[in-house]
Amino acid sequence: MCTTRPAKQRRKNIPALSAPKDIDPVDSYGKCLNNKPLPERLEDTGTATGEDAQFMSFVGRYKFHLALENGLCPDYMTEKLWRPLHQGCVPVYRGSSSVADWLPNDHSAVLIDDFPSPRELAEYLRALDADDEAYARLLEYKNPRQITNTRLLEGLENREWGVNDMSKPNYLNGFECFVCDEENQRLAAERAHRKAPTRHPPTKPRMANNSHMGCPLPAPGYGHIEDIAPSDGWLQMWPQDYWQSLDQAEGLVSMIQHNESDPSLLWNHIQELAVKRAGGH
Repeated sequence: MCTTRPAKQRRKNIPALSAPKDIDPVDSYGKCLNNKPLPERLEDTGTATGEDAQFMSFVGRYKFHLALENGLCPDYMTEKLWRPLHQGCVPVYRGSSSVADWLPNDHSAVLIDDFPSPRELAEYLRALDADDEAYARLLEYKNPRQITNTRLLEGLENREWGVNDMSKPNYLNGFECFVCDEENQRLAAERAHRKAPTRHPPTKPRMANNSHMGCPLPAPGYGHIEDIAPSDGWLQMWPQDYWQSLDQAEGLVSMIQHNESDPSLLWNHIQELAVKRAGGH
């Protein structure tokens, strides 16, 4: 971040700002480009995932957070994005391609993919850091009246699960309950149709397509998957989890087709499908 060329305007919500000539430091506490030691207690990653008060206070001092997801998937957004918003910092984000659908408004984060190069992103951040009025605009969402994303507002209002709220189901249980309720409604409609076909029309099939739950093979947050060393832990986790999830989905379909609901049988179905694939069936 040492250039002095003015930042260029790219989209209407990215104003052109004049970059300052001084060089601003970037503190990196992680393994990548590490130049600052964390306090000893915060070296335990549990303080980050659990939103430990000391950790939140420590990182909340910064105006910007480099929020880079480990993997790029359309619907994958983590605490790397939400934590800075929670703390009143500005996330500099790269990750989900649909992130704009869930931000408070169209100027609450700096999206890396909006910039043609790291240099121009750096110029913009340095200029934003030097312009208090422009920076404050990115924090307007802290006033509820400035949360203008209707999709986000409707989602928060209508969801049946909670976040850190033990009185409500979590999103996994909430989704399971949704599927169960829908299936019970379908079965009730079928029974009603059989008893009185003229009064109750047959139920219409509801089929999910790939846009509902589909996701392409995750891409690394930086670079190309073919450039990752075979020993890299990313390859051991992300692609394997992806293919395992597809196996679980096929196993679940097989259970439904066999009218089975015992969760312990899921892996039996997955194994049977794997054996069939291996045998060319």
